[in-house]
Amino acid sequence: MKKRLQQALPLLLVILVVASAYGFLHIRLGTDPFEHSVYDSYTLQALAWREGHISLGQDYPYLELAVFEGDWYVSFPPVPSIPQWLLTFFFGSQTPDGLLIKCYALAAMVILYHCLHKRMKWKPWQAALFSGLFAFGGPLLTITLNGGVWFQAQALNFLLLVAAFSAMAFQRPTLCCILYALSVGCRPFSVLFGPALLLMYLEIPRNKRPRLYPGILAGLAIAGCYAAYNYARFGNPLEFGHNYLPEFTRIETGQFSFSYLLKNVRQFFFGLPIQNGQWQLFGFSMFLSNLPLTLLVILFLWDLLCGRLTLRKLAVFCLMAAQLFCLLLHKSFGGLQFGARYTLELTPYLLVWLYLEKRRGPVLWENVLLGAGAAFNIWGAYLLNSNL
Repeated sequence: MKKRLQQALPLLLVILVVASAYGFLHIRLGTDPFEHSVYDSYTLQALAWREGHISLGQDYPYLELAVFEGDWYVSFPPVPSIPQWLLTFFFGSQTPDGLLIKCYALAAMVILYHCLHKRMKWKPWQAALFSGLFAFGGPLLTITLNGGVWFQAQALNFLLLVAAFSAMAFQRPTLCCILYALSVGCRPFSVLFGPALLLMYLEIPRNKRPRLYPGILAGLAIAGCYAAYNYARFGNPLEFGHNYLPEFTRIETGQFSFSYLLKNVRQFFFGLPIQNGQWQLFGFSMFLSNLPLTLLVILFLWDLLCGRLTLRKLAVFCLMAAQLFCLLLHKSFGGLQFGARYTLELTPYLLVWLYLEKRRGPVLWENVLLGAGAAFNIWGAYLLNSNL
């Protein structure tokens, strides 16, 4: 019992620090940490499901809704509506989005701690500290102060990707494939994380590898559900709805275009957080705001210079770069934000990198770097939300 308490104490302290940060920010902002967000279209979708409908049947002008053949649809992939569907039986239309989205973040941190400590054999303090800094050294804290539709999708996607990583680290490929498939139902570009998980699977000695095909079949079944749902709504198995947002139907270049690439690279690679004495609340360099991603780039460059770059680690970095390239083709790249919130979905590649390195703990400078990112994002969370 004493040993278990000693092992649990570091994680409990980190959770307490995170909860204190949330409490401090909500008190300073004068907001309710558990309140239902007016921008939660997932609850509207869940309520429509309960009535046997897949469309909303009416317009909500303040929401990003797809308009198709005279009806209105939630323009986001459906998975985040599933937990909201369960919550509607207890809370009706006023689901506690603020609490739910914080639970996603804390659950990801706890799962990562368990994986680092139990599977990768990190010491409890190392695992707890790194889990907290990894989770909150980037955009996660900022987005989890508000339960809006965009933020729920990103936070749940982050949780599912971390859980999929952990499942594969524990050599449970079927569970990993299911979690991975569900993440794609939050953020479709997460499909590119699949090969990174496969690289982890190939690290298992051939004579000890669990069967992969049951997980692949389960993942394909989930993908089939997405395809059927999309076809029922838009007549296209690959269309989740964003292409039918008025914002994109009014312009020739649409939601994704190479014409957005150069602008996004300038802003989200090289943009400064302060320009002309004003904080940039529509995005700046991801390498200043998302320190787990910055750490991955540093580790890649260091291995490249030292001649230690393996083919599998190179593949992980290239997969991350490919997903980043796809994100940079998006018209808005996140809109109102502190830093570059879309890049949150790139941070799990760092975990795969560390797994392939067979790390037994972080280096001091890595924790310092991530700690600086966490402090910067606490300030950014306050700054951004005080302007909403």
